[in-house]
Parts: sequence; structure tokens; C-alpha cells
Amino acid sequence: MVKNNVITDEKQDVLILGAGIAGLVAAVEAARAGSKVTILDKLEPMVGKKLDKLYSTGGTANDTYRAGGGGIARFALDGPIEELLQRHWDMGWGRVDMKLMRAYLENVDKDCLWLRDDLKIPYQKLIGGVRVQGKGPAICPFFYKVCEQLGIRIIFQTKALKLITEKGRVTGARVRNSNGEFDFKARAVILATGSFTGNHEMMIKYVGPEMSYIPLVTGCTQNTGDGLLMAMELGARLENLSVCHVRTTDKLLGTGPSRHLVNIYPRGIYINRNCQRFIDEGTADSDMIGNAIVYQPGLEAALIFDDKARSLYPEEYDTYPKKNEAIQVAQNLDELAVKINLPPEKLKEVIGDFNAAVDNGKAVNLPFPKTAKAFTIDKPPFYAFSPVWPGLNHPLGGLKINTRAEVLDLDNEPIPGLFAAGSIVNWAFGKTYQVGDVTTFKGSYHAGSSGGLAVALVFGRWAGMYAARTEKP
Repeated sequence: MVKNNVITDEKQDVLILGAGIAGLVAAVEAARAGSKVTILDKLEPMVGKKLDKLYSTGGTANDTYRAGGGGIARFALDGPIEELLQRHWDMGWGRVDMKLMRAYLENVDKDCLWLRDDLKIPYQKLIGGVRVQGKGPAICPFFYKVCEQLGIRIIFQTKALKLITEKGRVTGARVRNSNGEFDFKARAVILATGSFTGNHEMMIKYVGPEMSYIPLVTGCTQNTGDGLLMAMELGARLENLSVCHVRTTDKLLGTGPSRHLVNIYPRGIYINRNCQRFIDEGTADSDMIGNAIVYQPGLEAALIFDDKARSLYPEEYDTYPKKNEAIQVAQNLDELAVKINLPPEKLKEVIGDFNAAVDNGKAVNLPFPKTAKAFTIDKPPFYAFSPVWPGLNHPLGGLKINTRAEVLDLDNEPIPGLFAAGSIVNWAFGKTYQVGDVTTFKGSYHAGSSGGLAVALVFGRWAGMYAARTEKP
């Protein structure tokens, strides 16, 4: 592995822009297929990291240009493929590429096994299945070692400026570092440069002002849309740029209720500053809740639950970081309302209406029907996780690819020699909608048992595999 920006005249078959998870996976796949591979990244390597203690809840991968991010690659799907596809279609408003999602679901299990059994990445056995998991910053150094063993060059602190083409075919990239500008030629180029979280002009243009001015950014601000801009110059097709991955978090910048209290939050209710429910907690994951909070007054909300929910999952509650600061506790709803600055009578009315609507374990006759089992909120003490804030991770829109990871043009035809993987690629959709005077959100980020790291893994393998098969021009 090259840790500096020294460049030689050595040629390569496959050039990869971006040393995140997707780029590293693609490099390994291409090198194992016999290709000479070079990876370029504009930032420094992720070094001095060890594999984190692995965890079992869902996550995302900000598989960025700086090789960072968190997430999970799992090979225990959450249900039959056809059911997951239907859920993804429904949650994605019918604007999801189902061929791409089907191919992903058909490959994710074996690709996770490839990580575990072939590459020997550390894993953890869990109740309910074996999963290969870990946070991106910890996984990257593991891949650096694999790349070194395969003779893959990784050159950091080197920024790609534009794609080079010859007779309509991508044949390399012009890059720049402290030593000047260089042209890297290759049979194929893979874009794995992440999304455009850090490009405010693109955020305003494509995502809109509400999302662009979220105070808290949990993703990588160094992701400035470099690969997207280069591909757009060649007429690449971009899809669903307005949709973002947004996390829930707390004022302490912890993991957030929807990522840590994963069994408790569906048994409570989310309310905004106006004491209104704004989401169906039974179907909503962290991404849907986070997106919905962006459009609530003050960009914040509170999660209310009672001791029935807490006592079912005591470890989940007890292990929340700094819970005494993040979670308010009271013996009655009047006291709880005062602690979270809400009108006591209004809070009691909202919870009373909710309790009255809970019938046979399911809340009905409400704007949000609580499709998972609903609990009445009536056993003290009462709890309020407040405030819950949204954290912008990265846009989910991006380049349109096919199941060979080829970048498509405006006519849905592959751009010869150009491939893409990771969060630069679009694979999910979501949008806001109105229920009365409340704005809420529905999206497909986790609908198909998908998560950012798993998608980076599958798409990265496709990109490396098919880029390696590209014929010389």
C-alpha cells in the first residue's frame, strides 16, 4: 500500500476512484480476477484503527471518499426475497429499480460469506444467525492489508479532476496532488467516491433547503460529489437525488433511540413540539423517523413510552449512553410534560386518544395506524427521550447503474469503461407526504434488508468483477 502521493509511470488495468468500502471491495475482486489495480483517494488513509466490537442492530455505511463510515453486512435476510422486494417497492413509492434490488438480495448472503470465509474478516456469532459486521473505519485497515497482499496500489492525497475518454469510451482520469497533474490510463474506471454531503451547492440544488440546513451532519463532509460531477460531464443518468439518509440522534450526539432502543421505540410514540404524532412507529426505521423530524417544528421530537416497554427490554434501556441526560423520567404525565416543555393537558389528551385507539394490540382510528403491536402508555414511570434530532448522513440519490455496475447514460445505455459502486449509486427512494397538517416521510432505505455497507459490498464486487472483464480499447 502506498501511503504517500508518489506517482510512477506504472500502468493499470482498472483504476478506482475512492478508497472507501466499495472501492476496496472492487479492487480486491478485480485483482483476484487478474487485473492490475490502482486506487486513488483524495484524503489520507484510515490508519490506527482496530476492528470495533461488532454489534447486531441495523446500520448504514457512509462508504465515502475518505474510506469511512459505519454499518453492517449481514447474510441473514429479514424475510423471503419476494416479500422484501414488495416492501421495498411499497416503501419506495414505486420508484425503486427492482432489477437492481432483486440482484442485490440474491447476492448479499453469498457476498457476506465471501467476506467471512474467503477473506477471513472477523465476525461474531449472534442469536438468530451468524452475521459479518463491523464499522467502516475499522474494516478499511483490514482491506488495506488484503490489497497489499494482492499488489494493489493505493495512492492517497490525490484528487481526481476529470474522466478521460477516447472515442466515447472512458480510458482513465486526470488527477492532481502536491506534485502536479497526471493522467492515469486504464481499461476501466470505477467511481466509488461517495455522495455529495459536503457540496452545499449540490445539496441546495438537488435536495432542497430543509435538508441542506440540518445543523447536525453525521456523514462525511469531504464527500463533495466529485465522481457525480465527472460522470455528469459524460451524460450519465442520475436518479432520485432529492432523497437522503438521515439518522436519529440525541443532544449528546449519541446513537439515538431508533438505533439503540430498537425494541422500545416501536412500543412508544413520537410527538413533535406541537404535541402531534407524525410517524407510524410500527413500520418506521431510523431513516424514516430522521427524515420526518427534519420537517417538524424546530427539527426535533420526543419519544414517549412507559414502564411496560422499558421492562420488556431492560438491557436496551440500561445500556443507553448517558441515559440520565438523554431520557427524562416522571411518575405522571403532568410532570413529564413539564420536563420536556410541552403543555400537560395537551400531552395527556394525545396519549389518552392513543390509548383509546389501541385495540387487540393495534392502534386504529389514528392518522398513523401503528402497524406493529401497539402498547397503551399508562404504566408509570413514564419516559421521554427528548430531544431527538435528525443527523444528515448522505444523499441516497446518485448514478443509475445496471446489475453489472455499469454507469448508464440518459438513454439507459452503458457508458463504455465506466462503473460505479457505493453511495455514489442510487438504490433507494423516499419522500414527504401530508397527513392533515402534519408532514411525515416514507422511504425504502431499509425496506429490502438493505444497508449502506451491504450495498457497498455487493455493488463493489459487481464493479470489480465486470471492470476486470473489460476488453482493451
